Formats: sequence, C-alpha cells, structure tokens
Amino acid sequence: MASNKVPLKGYMDGIDISAWQDTIDITKVPCDFVIVKATEGTDYKNRYFAKHCDQAMKAGKLLGAFHYANGGDPHSEAEYFIAYSKKYVGKAILVLDWEGRNNPQFGRSDRAWCKEWCDHVYRKTGVKPLIYIQKSAMDNVKGLGYRLWVAQYPDYERTGYQEHPWNEGQYECDIRQYTSVGRLPGYDGNLDLNKSYIDKTTWKKYAAKKTGGSQEKDTGSNSGKSNNKKKSIELIAKEVIAGKWGNGDDRKSRLKKAGYDYNKVQAKVNAVVKASQKKSIDVIAREVIAGDWGNGDDRKNRLKKAGYDHVKVQNKVNEMLGR
Repeated sequence: MASNKVPLKGYMDGIDISAWQDTIDITKVPCDFVIVKATEGTDYKNRYFAKHCDQAMKAGKLLGAFHYANGGDPHSEAEYFIAYSKKYVGKAILVLDWEGRNNPQFGRSDRAWCKEWCDHVYRKTGVKPLIYIQKSAMDNVKGLGYRLWVAQYPDYERTGYQEHPWNEGQYECDIRQYTSVGRLPGYDGNLDLNKSYIDKTTWKKYAAKKTGGSQEKDTGSNSGKSNNKKKSIELIAKEVIAGKWGNGDDRKSRLKKAGYDYNKVQAKVNAVVKASQKKSIDVIAREVIAGDWGNGDDRKNRLKKAGYDHVKVQNKVNEMLGR
C-alpha cells in the first residue's frame, strides 16, 4: 500500500560517490552526508575510499560506506567489505548495494543473498546495514529486517538538490536517490543526489555499534557438545545459511561434533537455497518475451516443470506487452 507519510522536518541532502569522482573535494561540495563506495565482490577496492571518508569526516559530514554485490559467496563478500572499511565501522552507516550489473544473483536469489550478507555484517560489526535497491526491485528485499535506500529517477535531466523528489511519499524508505546527473557547486561533474528522511541523530544511531545480540558469539552451534534436545535438520540448515556454522571443513567438523549428519544438513541447505533462487515473475516474463521458453504447450510444460505458474507468467507477459 502506498504511503502518504510526510517527510521528517529537517531532512538532509547528500551524495554518494565512487572512484568515478576521484578528484572531488568533499570539503568544497554542499552536502549533509556522503556515502562512499568501499568494495565490489571480492576483488575490487576503491583506492579513494579512505581519502573521501577522511575528507567527509574532516568537513563534519555524516558518513556512509557501501559494498557493491557481485553475487558470489555472501559471507566472503561481507568479510571483504568489513576488512576494508573497518576503520570507519561505528562511524559510518553500512550499505549493501544490490543491483543487476555484474551480479548474476540479482532477480534470482535477492532475499536469500541479501539477508545472508546483511546478517553476517550485522553479526560481525554490530552495525545493522541498509540495502540500496532500485524501486522496481524494492519488493524483492522488503521485510528482511533491514532498512532501505531506494533509487528512482523521473528522467536524466541535470538537477540540483530537490526538496520534493518525483514520486515522493509513494513508498517507505530511509534514503531516496533521485538522480545520477546531479550538479552541485564545488564539483564539475555528475553526482548521485539523495534525500535522507532520517535526521542526524538517527543517522549516527544507525552507524553506531550495537552491543549484545548483534555481536553475539554462536551459541549451541559452537559449544562442541551434543544436546539431547537436538534441533531439526530444517532448523540447522537455516542456521548454516545464516552463517552460524562456518564454512567448508570447519562447518563439517562442528556439525559432526554437535551430533549432526553433515550430508543430511548440506542436502537440506542445497534444497533451501535452490528454492530461494527461483527467478521473479517479472524476470521470467521478460525471458518469455525474448523467446527463451518456447511457445504454446511447450512453454507451458517447461514453465510448470521449472516450478512456475504458467497463468501468472502469461498475465505478466500480457501486461508488459500492453495487451
């Protein structure tokens, strides 16, 4: 349901930047906050990350750091991000950038991947991250327990900060990105412009490390003792997916030590992950239009065999084609 929530008084204007803005001097650009790209996947680090973060802090700007997902192992990508941004953990809001470019899991396992990454970062840092997502894919990550930074543009016309971005109030988000061709004094180039619906105090609260449950050590799973009241395979599989049992040989050893059958647990994990990786109806509909699923009864049979509702897919196809 659309929200008609009135934006908070005292909203903030800000920018997000990456290595593309290598020459920017944040002390000269008007902004309340700066969100800086730190890493991508497990093989890219923004070499200007620390420079830009330090500039922002020196200028008294609120800070954010984001990781661009490549859809690899979520725990590995999370660790890569944490290691590179650790100097700013507790000072910056942390963000997962979930987009389709260079990310084969986008539109396939949005919920499972994003939750694993965010859960891992929250557990390791005590900072609960936000998820950056385009408006068209927003519903794919809603309800995971993590706040949203949503991107939606009306056009690609150059603009400065906007008090009331297009389509404002039609959905809930903490930060709204409304252009990628923003222009501001102090920098001769395009900038992503954003409006924050949270105030300075809340921003700092989001950035601060939490104590207790957010950084808790694994219990039960790492005690090394078998319990007479053993958990079900389904529950253990969920804990494995959430990262509570480690990886590889470490996972195998810990499960065995706790009295669980590693092969049965892993089989259940594989089944759960496979189920979560089904593509969205929108993605399947686009593939149907592109001819990837055949025609007539052949299409119907192939969709059914792959676990999709032929009628829902066809309805979406008709909608996209304006029928």
